[in-house]
Amino acid sequence: MRKFLSRFWRDEAGVVTVETVIAVPFVALAFGATYVFFDVYRVTTAGQKAAYIVADNISRQTDPVDADYIFGLNTLHDILARTRNTTRIRVSSIGWSDQDNKFIAIWSVNTGVGPALTTALLTENLTNTFPTIPQGETFLFVETSVDYTPLFKVGISEQTFRQAVVTRPRFAPQVAFDDGTTILSQDFGPPTCDDGDTLCSPGET
Repeated sequence: MRKFLSRFWRDEAGVVTVETVIAVPFVALAFGATYVFFDVYRVTTAGQKAAYIVADNISRQTDPVDADYIFGLNTLHDILARTRNTTRIRVSSIGWSDQDNKFIAIWSVNTGVGPALTTALLTENLTNTFPTIPQGETFLFVETSVDYTPLFKVGISEQTFRQAVVTRPRFAPQVAFDDGTTILSQDFGPPTCDDGDTLCSPGET
């Protein structure tokens, strides 16, 4: 028995096979995790860049936009984000009301199933994240979302990556929206002394 155990201990036949069986699952796990974590970084980075490009595109518009234009932006976002998964964008024009002392949603279009952004939703969830603007100014709030499904199960579950960009119109006071029946825009009222094209005497408002 002692000689048999000694011979068995010194026998190296099949060692490579045993080591391969033990090592391959760990190597495969490491490879899968590396791929998934890199892919997550790629998707989030591409989605962020796509969101900024979409926001910059609409900020340059001087004529009223419509739903077809917004859905076209979603197609542009898909190309820039380089993903085959479902994506959605929500574009909203936000203004400030001195009378109500709060942000108001002038118009909002969502290309997905979710709701458009309303003044109530603004008041409840988002006002702390917006910049301070005076009466008569507006900004565009562009939100994007990309559904992500990992190729391997390595601790990252299915999830949705979201981006939000705030930008002001570049060449016009605001970007209006044509819903097919009317032009949605904010009526800022008559000019005041704060407007550059209006000259007031000292003390006038």
